[in-house]
Amino acid sequence: MSDALSIAIESERGRLRRLVWEHRLIVVVTLIAFLIVWEIAGRLTNPLFFAPPSAVAAAFWDALLDPEARLLHALLETLSILVPGFVLACVVGVALGLLMGRSTLAYHLLDPYVTIFYNTPRVALIPILLLWMGVGDLLKIVIVFLAAVFPVSVNTMVGVRDVSAQFTEPARSMQASERQLLWQVVLPASFPFIAAGIKLALGRALTTVIVAEFFVSVSGLGGLLHAASTSYQMALMFAPVIILAAMGIAIDAAVTYLERSLLRRYRS
Repeated sequence: MSDALSIAIESERGRLRRLVWEHRLIVVVTLIAFLIVWEIAGRLTNPLFFAPPSAVAAAFWDALLDPEARLLHALLETLSILVPGFVLACVVGVALGLLMGRSTLAYHLLDPYVTIFYNTPRVALIPILLLWMGVGDLLKIVIVFLAAVFPVSVNTMVGVRDVSAQFTEPARSMQASERQLLWQVVLPASFPFIAAGIKLALGRALTTVIVAEFFVSVSGLGGLLHAASTSYQMALMFAPVIILAAMGIAIDAAVTYLERSLLRRYRS
């Protein structure tokens, strides 16, 4: 019986490994096909309007090595805005979502305002915030914060309210305190919703930081993108886009890894 069970487990593991490799192969093949189509389309198009990936890679490498291109400096400027705004938004968003999810009174008091700000375009707030705060890094951090905090809070609230009684009642029956219930039951059970909110907020934060650098002060990757567009350097325009895409993929992968690790620990 144990031999049959071991064979079945090993067979299932082999099937899962094959699925993983098939998924990776599909990703690689589709990526290569996309780059080939892009290369052909880029070579057949006016370079003022489009650039093939070979030209983009060359421009990106030249900008990375050329100190006058200020690519690394622009990246550091953007990170100095994105990181504090996004991290603060995640912390405040999770705390706000937990409060609204666990307290009916807080939900009824705060939900209308969260809904309003969640659906208000952040670009519409830039002129108002510009008059209040002036031009500076603090303004851009606040804009990124406002773009990211509400997706996190809304998803956290939904996840906390979705935690069923089958998770909370056994803990209550064992005289668990509200703090223990929150840290050991509610947060782990709602973390997939929190992770989804963080990923959604990340896209908004990356978009908003570029918009803020465009409108508030021409600096960072947004300023580099603006300078490349005004000088019709189409290949160089893709350099900030590539960096932002890489940042988004890296943060998304980190959040996914953390989510899976916490879920494995929670389920065990």
